[in-house]
Amino acid sequence: MCADEIDVGMVVPNYDVFSGGVERTLKLLEYSDAGAIRYTAYLPRAGVPNREVGDAFKTLAGEGKVVLRELGDGVGRHDVIAVPTEYWWQAWKRGRAGGLRGPYCFDFHQLPYIGTLDILKSVGIEHPALHDLVRFPFVQARRYADGVFLSMFQTAACVATVRSFPRLRDGRIMAVTPVVAKNLDSLGYRRPVFVPECPNAIARPPIEESLAGDPPLEFDGVYVGRFHPHKGFLDLPHVVAEMKRIQNREVNVAVCGSSHFPRHRSRFDRLVRALGIERNLTVLGRVSRSELYRTIRRSKMLLYPSYVDGFSLTVLESLCLGVPVVAYNIDALELIWSRRDGVFRGPVGDTRALAELAAAIQAGDRLEETRRAARAQSRELLEKYTWENVVRDERTFYEGACEGAAG
Repeated sequence: MCADEIDVGMVVPNYDVFSGGVERTLKLLEYSDAGAIRYTAYLPRAGVPNREVGDAFKTLAGEGKVVLRELGDGVGRHDVIAVPTEYWWQAWKRGRAGGLRGPYCFDFHQLPYIGTLDILKSVGIEHPALHDLVRFPFVQARRYADGVFLSMFQTAACVATVRSFPRLRDGRIMAVTPVVAKNLDSLGYRRPVFVPECPNAIARPPIEESLAGDPPLEFDGVYVGRFHPHKGFLDLPHVVAEMKRIQNREVNVAVCGSSHFPRHRSRFDRLVRALGIERNLTVLGRVSRSELYRTIRRSKMLLYPSYVDGFSLTVLESLCLGVPVVAYNIDALELIWSRRDGVFRGPVGDTRALAELAAAIQAGDRLEETRRAARAQSRELLEKYTWENVVRDERTFYEGACEGAAG
């Protein structure tokens, strides 16, 4: 059994990007007092590859939220060993080689290498099984304009990583959202997984500050996400072109996010020119959180043609800000957000359907009514999705590992 305070040794992966999963991990450390969890983080010997992530760990250490060590520096005993990534193999090997023994707890934010299986919905496969993965590389290559051999490698690596996990007798998985749990089941993973009630969270003060006042609507829609095909970045020009055609007027859509791959931005720009919608997009790029929230509030709706999401913090932010969401019906939208007011879903990959939804929302007084209904649930969402609740669920996961080890 775990003591009142759980002592957790965390094997820090070789983070090379600051992703949503990384932010969640850092928040677990920042709010660890809410779950009476004491963390010791074991860093890679060469340090964390991403400087921003490495600096964040150092800041938390300076605040007394975590103790930073390297494996081999007189490794102590811990109640639980945490590996906060679905790319578990290398981190697990480092932990074992460094002398960390005990129940290992792995946080799977998505499927490794491929994210989710939602792209198969674009070819009519709503509930995929393992044999459907044969089609996955070809569908992905067509939708993302990536090479089919790269997609085949990623798919094979995902299946191998998941299917080999049961060999770890002391390993337990948290499927951070029900989407991940469903995807693991599709790949034939049959061991129990822990699914938290509160998978992610949002900071309350910035939302409440942004809700002050009633700014005029400046944009017909806003896209928020990485400039990557996974997030529907290359679908967006087609959605906007269809909006312009259906509504028979010039529309203006804001585009917020960051680009790590110049080739995707170049292809986006070519699509924009080919579709003749240069005047219909306002590309803001990466903006501060306060500016992002102001932009969302000044938009009629969030346009979210994403193919890959385990939760979607962007959807949560938009609903808390009283802005309706028009999105593909991926599992995150269906399993987590479909019952919320202000969420409108279209078939995955159908850009015209999203444009038609966007037009329908604006008919008559519907837009005002929809925005009012979305905003009415803001307080409830802010009270549910807190980092304190996320940490308490994480503690429950750790406690299950402790009890299993004791048994």
